[in-house]
Amino acid sequence: MMAGVEIIKTEIGLMGIKKLIEQHHEPAEDFIFKGNEKEKFRSLKNIQRKKEFLAVRSVLQEMTGEKSEIRYNKEGKPRIAGNSQEISISHSADLAVVLLSRQKAGVDVENVSRNIRNVITRFLSEDEWRMVKNSPDPHLSALICWCAKEAAYKHSGSTGMDFKSQIIIHPFEPVPEGGKFSGEMLHGQKVIAFHFNYLFFENNVIVNCVEKSKNQID
Repeated sequence: MMAGVEIIKTEIGLMGIKKLIEQHHEPAEDFIFKGNEKEKFRSLKNIQRKKEFLAVRSVLQEMTGEKSEIRYNKEGKPRIAGNSQEISISHSADLAVVLLSRQKAGVDVENVSRNIRNVITRFLSEDEWRMVKNSPDPHLSALICWCAKEAAYKHSGSTGMDFKSQIIIHPFEPVPEGGKFSGEMLHGQKVIAFHFNYLFFENNVIVNCVEKSKNQID
């Protein structure tokens, strides 16, 4: 296994995780640019973005066993060139996370110390805000809700979605070992039901989501 890459098997696919502690270059034996990746990398001015760019591609190489090219559609949703698997990508200040699944899925990661106080009222509904305030750990509950809504947004591949009114999180209480909860998305005239799973890794919370099948019951 490539140094610094951890792969976790989840219910919906494989999740690869890499710490962003290395310099903004990779040893030649660990990383090979493909297509126009080198030009894209050189165009990045921010060192953190360079770390993210290389970490994600290193993780993907470890997960698939080959060097694959990541492409993006006009909405910014990633896909793997020549591969039918679904891919979702996320970064925190210190981690890069890649989720591969045969199903349409989404993933988001945030450091548990991130301050989201100033944006809470922009993404939580009144019912969700009430749930968060009554939680044993309001900050963590709010952060998991934020990650869940980001994951659902990435699942949708749509732009201009209102997190507060269109993505709904059902009541849950976070537990240290990680767990599950449910939610839904209002997308046009369609209601999409979701399963969410969360876990903790190196002072980060990671949430992934997948659409419920029609015959699944909570």
